[in-house]
Amino acid sequence: MSLQIQETDEAGAHVATYVTSRDGQGTARVDVIQAASNVGRWQTALGVFLPAGYPQSVTGDYLE
Repeated sequence: MSLQIQETDEAGAHVATYVTSRDGQGTARVDVIQAASNVGRWQTALGVFLPAGYPQSVTGDYLE
């Protein structure tokens, strides 16, 4: 039997998938499949100062 768990951040964006499996001897393992990231180094560094899921997670008056 296999179990899959989807991890999401505070904004609901997919972060990773965890998949459990067993071999023929009953040994269990968990594989982590990271979500693809399309952000560059500059966006990663800037993301430290912005709320999770920005800009989808904030309202129009956030910068006011």
